[in-house]
Amino acid sequence: MIESIPDRPKALSVGVIVGGFTAQSKVWREALTRLSRDVSEIRDQLESDFNINVEFQIPGHIISPDFQGVRTGAFRKADHLLKIQVAVPVDPPDDPYAYGVQAMRDAVDVAEAWSVRRRVDFDPGPFRSLLARLNENPPR
Repeated sequence: MIESIPDRPKALSVGVIVGGFTAQSKVWREALTRLSRDVSEIRDQLESDFNINVEFQIPGHIISPDFQGVRTGAFRKADHLLKIQVAVPVDPPDDPYAYGVQAMRDAVDVAEAWSVRRRVDFDPGPFRSLLARLNENPPR
């Protein structure tokens, strides 16, 4: 019998949860889907033993996040994966993509603070460098 080995998580990944389909959530979905694609295109250049999954929660007519801003979620010790949750506002700003990039920067800050409290090795520098590239020269 051949045992399958699960894929190692990527150092940085983006997830999106949509609480219902509205005109505002459509704007968010489009911007955050683009952001997720852009992160996927450049994240292979990021080397880290610590992995971050940024989960954007978009409010909708069915469900809305029960928090505001950015917070830590679960940590999966087996593969050093920390989920960071971001609750976006109902009404998207003029540039929801830039908002998403900034929220990811905030997520790295939250991950760094979490790692200090938990005494887990984490170098945020490579994550910050990668995210800086998204605003300077986003992939197309």
